Amino acid sequence: RYPFEAPLVTESFRGAIEIDPSKCVGCGACIRICPPKALTLETEGGKLVLRYFVGRCIFCWMCVDICPEKAITGTRNFELAAESIENLYSDVIHKLAVCQKCGKPFISAKQLDKVKKRIDASTELGEALDLCPECRRKEALAKIAVSLGVAP
Repeated sequence: RYPFEAPLVTESFRGAIEIDPSKCVGCGACIRICPPKALTLETEGGKLVLRYFVGRCIFCWMCVDICPEKAITGTRNFELAAESIENLYSDVIHKLAVCQKCGKPFISAKQLDKVKKRIDASTELGEALDLCPECRRKEALAKIAVSLGVAP
């Protein structure tokens, strides 16, 4: 009798997901697990954008299970019709951290801050956190060359 009466939605029903921007760090675990690729992570104009396209979602909630920050929650929402395809997208925008050596953006600033809280900045590993993977690799190779007595 829906839509004239309330629908029967059981506890096991899976609807659209919701992403809490305050909890999400932009790690990308959800995009790697998403079977239909309804979640994507793109760099746009110096920002990292986590985009959810409900039109592609199969409501498996694997992203809910895998999110290390518990930023993704499943809802019972099934009324997902929209007047235009743009209304089926939702974005979480992250500021990007840039490499201190080459200036290239490489990770979300929130994720870098989370890692910095866990690692002592005075250690050798802590000093390399502000470098992109390429610059980090070059510095590590240079240190190895110096320790072996080989001029870089």
